[in-house]
Amino acid sequence: MTHMIKGANVPVPTELLRVAVSRLAQPGSPAVDASALLLDAAGKVRGDADLVFYNQPQHPSGAVRHLGATEGGGQLAQWLELDLARIEPAVQRVVIAASTDGGVFGAVPGLYVQAVSAGSGAPVAHYSVTDAAAETAFVLGEFYRRDGTWKFRAVGQGWATGLAGLATDFGIVIEGAAPAAAPAPAPAPAPAPAPAPAYGTQSAYPQPQPQSQVPQYAQPHTPQPAPRHPQPTPQFGQPEPQDARPQTPHPSAPQDARPVSFGPEFPLYVQRGRGQGVVSVDGLPEGPVLVELWHQGEGYTCVYTLNRRNKDDDLLFNTTLEDLRGSAAVHHKGNRPLRLRVDADNDWTVQVRPLSVARELGEGLRGRGPEVVTYRGRMADLDVSFSGDEDGDDDSGSMSIYTAPAGTVHEDKRDLLMYEVGRLEQTFPLAEGPLILLIEADGAWSLRTRPVPVPDPVVAQRTGMYEGRGEQTVTLVNPTPGRPCLLDYTIVSEDSWGYRTELLDEYDESETYLEGHQDGETGRVVSFREGQVEQRIRIKGAADWSLRPMPLEHAPPLQGPVEGVACAVFRHTGGPMMLTLERTSRDEDRLVVNAVQATGRAAIVAQAGNGRRPVTGPVWVQDGECYVSVRAAGGTAWKLTPAAAQSAASFDSKTEGRGYSLVYYSGPESDLVFKGDGGAIGAVWGLDASFEPVDRLHVGPGVFHVAGPGFLQVRIAGKWELSVQR
Repeated sequence: MTHMIKGANVPVPTELLRVAVSRLAQPGSPAVDASALLLDAAGKVRGDADLVFYNQPQHPSGAVRHLGATEGGGQLAQWLELDLARIEPAVQRVVIAASTDGGVFGAVPGLYVQAVSAGSGAPVAHYSVTDAAAETAFVLGEFYRRDGTWKFRAVGQGWATGLAGLATDFGIVIEGAAPAAAPAPAPAPAPAPAPAPAYGTQSAYPQPQPQSQVPQYAQPHTPQPAPRHPQPTPQFGQPEPQDARPQTPHPSAPQDARPVSFGPEFPLYVQRGRGQGVVSVDGLPEGPVLVELWHQGEGYTCVYTLNRRNKDDDLLFNTTLEDLRGSAAVHHKGNRPLRLRVDADNDWTVQVRPLSVARELGEGLRGRGPEVVTYRGRMADLDVSFSGDEDGDDDSGSMSIYTAPAGTVHEDKRDLLMYEVGRLEQTFPLAEGPLILLIEADGAWSLRTRPVPVPDPVVAQRTGMYEGRGEQTVTLVNPTPGRPCLLDYTIVSEDSWGYRTELLDEYDESETYLEGHQDGETGRVVSFREGQVEQRIRIKGAADWSLRPMPLEHAPPLQGPVEGVACAVFRHTGGPMMLTLERTSRDEDRLVVNAVQATGRAAIVAQAGNGRRPVTGPVWVQDGECYVSVRAAGGTAWKLTPAAAQSAASFDSKTEGRGYSLVYYSGPESDLVFKGDGGAIGAVWGLDASFEPVDRLHVGPGVFHVAGPGFLQVRIAGKWELSVQR
């Protein structure tokens, strides 16, 4: 914790902070109310809304809030919340002030201000007031900008005219107030102290409480309800749930995330009216802007943008919600004023603001009616709750959510995430941020995010299991570098289109790897064919998935006939052999077998046709061992039958067959004629002693030459014929 002396300053993190104005809970001591003032470069507020206190508990930007009071550990505290990253560029300082009710600050025991991180609770600044006297208002400290960062200064300046006098000095007009008096004089100076030492050394200044004595009472969980106020405050949505902390940064947000621009920054524009009206805003930059609408009471409210012909264009609001507080987004072209037509039954207020002030969807939000929110987190499951129409009919009223990438809300850039009519409790997949969420609803709603698990590379290497959900790019580590390995996979498709995976090289260029329709949701394949140490795989269109690389030795031996479903790998030890492949299910999906060597080289053995007719092929064996890889769709069943090479059909003048086949030509050197049924294009390959296909003898129907006896592989889908040319 940074304990400060009067006039000192310290840097503070640009994040969500909570600020406690605290005192000892002693009977008879004056009550203390905390407030915050947002000041421009001239040191003045821009309007009444720049004062945040118990009766106006939220700034229109949402960046500063009064959270109410807590008690514990013998302390009373009033809490403010500052989201420094969201404070408008025009605001240069945020003053933390306090006022007393029924007494002076000299009678307030143990007064101090402390700022803590809202995420971790770690203190970032602490200043104890030790010289208060007759003041009834006090500036305890201020947050201010300096060289692109934020700092906190311990001020300790008092006023004898209460909050009204302090507010007047900062530019707020108080109706009926007397002219503000000068700040209260400081108490008579004590004897001059010794020169102030550096932090951490003994000092002649009065010392604040040791850290161990600073009370660690609970921070507030919900803002206190605000009394009615003549001017509406832009407190969009419903109060947060009672068991929720005020909004904090999303825990799934990348730790190294760069600042995100959701749109251009510009000054706030406000216009009020009643009934019909036109809003025209000049000088807006091109890009997405936020339009906030407040409508008091019951009745109909509708807002359209106006085109160049001054005609209705985009519909932004169309609702009968009572006491509407909502927002919508529009993409402004920047080459003319933004014009809006308002049609309402009662008083309304329109504010045009940068999209950066929109509420952020962290772990969850509650709201009511239309609203635009931003999301910076990782992929997540979004739990959506909608209460239905506010008239009490659960089966009426609708809710929809569109998503758009940061920086644009063009209609053609929006993706529909959900649309439902009536009450609902459902879950939808949310892509990785930054995103803009455009919510339309006829009643109250709540959102809760559950981040998709992100594979931990350290844990994955230790356990050998990579797990996740949704679209991700994962780096797999080869358990046997220098050699291929097996890859067990379970990948559940998120829709009927099926999942897709791609192998990525160092330039992010991709090649198709596993696909849901081709390879099924569960199976085993040979991976790391070149023996590389790592391999990046991009997963798309998936729900839950898991990948597990394993050494090739985990493949079961191929001993006799074997049956299975989907993709599988077997180990063959011995010499070259013939393999019969048979489809045993009634489907027409892909079914192919390859022989893969321990070096990663591979050759096709056979590919089944659309029917159940068996096909045969050569199993190439190098150095006495190879791996037989079956690639099949998830519902495709098959049977493998190994046999000796001598089992292949033999001919010396003519033979015929259908589909992939292994045959032996026993005749002398000759020219052979190859024919395919119906002109089907096939190929004939010559094999060496290990059954490796080394010589493509012919492609398509025609004549080719053979040097004498030897094994031939026929690769064709239909009927074929081989004969000696006469």
